[in-house]
Amino acid sequence: MITIKKAAEITGLTPKSIRYYEDIGLIHPGNRTGSGYRQYSEDDINRLTQIRYYRDLKFSLEEVASLINASQQDIEIALVRQLRILSERLDEYYYAQSIIYSALHNRNRIHARNLEGRRNLAIIAIDLQNDILEGGALPCKRIHTILGPLQKLFSQARVLGIPIIYICDCHKKGDPELLIWDDHMIEGSYGAQIIDAVAPCEKDFVIKKNLFNGFVNTNLQNTLDLLGIDTLLFTGWRTDVCIAQTAIDAFYRGYRIAIAEDGVNSTTQNEHEFGMSLMGINYDFAVYPCEDAIESLLGGET
Repeated sequence: MITIKKAAEITGLTPKSIRYYEDIGLIHPGNRTGSGYRQYSEDDINRLTQIRYYRDLKFSLEEVASLINASQQDIEIALVRQLRILSERLDEYYYAQSIIYSALHNRNRIHARNLEGRRNLAIIAIDLQNDILEGGALPCKRIHTILGPLQKLFSQARVLGIPIIYICDCHKKGDPELLIWDDHMIEGSYGAQIIDAVAPCEKDFVIKKNLFNGFVNTNLQNTLDLLGIDTLLFTGWRTDVCIAQTAIDAFYRGYRIAIAEDGVNSTTQNEHEFGMSLMGINYDFAVYPCEDAIESLLGGET
């Protein structure tokens, strides 16, 4: 039997933590000295070591309590689930980190542009994902008409330091959109990944959405605010749905809007034309070919 001080040294826990784990019932040391001091057995040390192990893996105390006496199969299931959760959290932190780096990097440039009354542009790339390709959940050959022009546009933007913000469908079972469309862009699937031909680079931004409008349930607005953006060039898939809804919302939020003429498309020509008509007649959004869009929007500022 050993003292709490020695138990702390062996397990790497603090005496305070050990006492707390006893208070909430995670351990049950059964022995005390004549003076009333706790004493810990080898089984207690093993249990404390387990607790420390699972806590290091970022399990909650509630989860730790269920894992200590769990079967090997249940432990493996919990570890797989925890790995997915941690990966999602890492993605969120990496995304936040990239936003901060970009905001700090662009701070002086943004300030100079604002002082001179010049535009600060970002490119919005919507739903350019594998499920639109052949073999995907919502395949359409028309997607190929925009990939070439977008490759050139994105390359030009990166050279000029213009942010590219990918807004991607990312669904879980039960999402409202899946009641309308077949299952598509399911979180973690190949179909939800961005098409290789227009894949993001390290300094680009990727935002996940589960509804048509890219501003709803996302951090798109915060991203644009941090980057000091006032002008948006829309590109991507389904002119009449996700592009139109996000662009119209952006208009009401005060952004200057433009559409890349050969950088957007939809599942049929009629649907594409309807989307372009909707945005053109009602909102008079500017329309430019990908090749000239940046120069037209910035008017020689580049």
